[in-house]
Amino acid sequence: MFDNRLTRKDLIMNRKKIAIVNVFFSPQAIGGATRVVMDNVDVLIDDYNNKYNLVAFTTNHEMQEPHSIYTYLYKGVRVYRAGVIHRVNMDWHARDEKMKHLFKDFLLFEQPDVVHFHCVQRLSASIVEATLELGIPYVVTVHDAWWISDHQFLMDQNGRIYAEAHPDPFNPALLPDEINLSDSTERRAFLKYLLSRANLVQIVSEAFARIYRKNGVINLTVNRNGVQPREWEPRGISSRRKICVAHIGGMSDHKGYHLFKQALSSFCFKNLDALVVDHAASEDSKVVEQWGSVTTRFIRKVPQRQVETLFSQIDVLVAPSIWPESYGLVTREATAAGVWVICSNKGGIGEDVLENRSGWVIEPTLENLIIAFKKLDQFEQAPSPDIESINAIRLVSDQVRELDVQYQEIVG
Repeated sequence: MFDNRLTRKDLIMNRKKIAIVNVFFSPQAIGGATRVVMDNVDVLIDDYNNKYNLVAFTTNHEMQEPHSIYTYLYKGVRVYRAGVIHRVNMDWHARDEKMKHLFKDFLLFEQPDVVHFHCVQRLSASIVEATLELGIPYVVTVHDAWWISDHQFLMDQNGRIYAEAHPDPFNPALLPDEINLSDSTERRAFLKYLLSRANLVQIVSEAFARIYRKNGVINLTVNRNGVQPREWEPRGISSRRKICVAHIGGMSDHKGYHLFKQALSSFCFKNLDALVVDHAASEDSKVVEQWGSVTTRFIRKVPQRQVETLFSQIDVLVAPSIWPESYGLVTREATAAGVWVICSNKGGIGEDVLENRSGWVIEPTLENLIIAFKKLDQFEQAPSPDIESINAIRLVSDQVRELDVQYQEIVG
């Protein structure tokens, strides 16, 4: 076990200890929210080391004995990785009493000044309850609808979208399999109570903040995500005979993958090829499919350190999500990389897309996506975002600067 005593640096500089909690943590950088968390952590380590001493609590994506724990270091930050219960609807459950006791031991040992919760599914909200019971200030950053809906991405198992979540608790909604109405009602009440007791609830886009407000969460503030500055690689436009359109956010229905495939398969496009990132593909996977006239190449998920290379291979990012995305990191990164964007008007994914300057924002229907592809098919080369659109993309340093002010208001 690590020594939790205050270091001489902590005493001299009056550093505050912040516990960062997320369902995943590097090197298991799974999902867009985890990428955002790690970008925040890296900036806090690099630029705010004189103010904050960080510690982290997470789960293991691989098999580990439930409620066991082991520790490792990430850039000098102590990381505690807990084993979770693998059960039906494991991401739905809001309570885990054994995890609560484990987390309470962690809090008593580390004695953080503030706990910053991000995604807590699998860990459960019982760890938030433990923090509340010990009287430790806490922040919750909301990355999806887990806190206000039985459906984390606001889409049920039949494909129905709940665009505003559930502002009317008496309006019937399909429950997850093996979940009854009593369990659902108790869960939502428990989670909203914990949000109401937070020192701060952060939302990562204005569009998603509107949804949370409609569902009764009012003690919130918007702190929009930012992207990491990168040395983006030049795109090899001259070496490609056709415009490469890409879907990289995962091959799931709520990400609009089915619309992407159907649209490209339904018309004879003369100037389009496609690229799909298959998050389940193995490292040596090589798959090519023919969708009508469009040759589609599948590649495995690209490590974060190679994202510049990924964007250099594509001309147009297509993100036709049918659920209201809380943010949409890929659309911002695409613009920063000089890649045109076609994206959904649902949620926050298109908030920073400037119409006809950095991309096109559409209602995510098959008809609209076909229209956009037909329009694109007329270009000899793909359009590119203008310099003002690129420079307008918010950086993660801007986000953490706001976060620093919020931390100081709590610990000051």
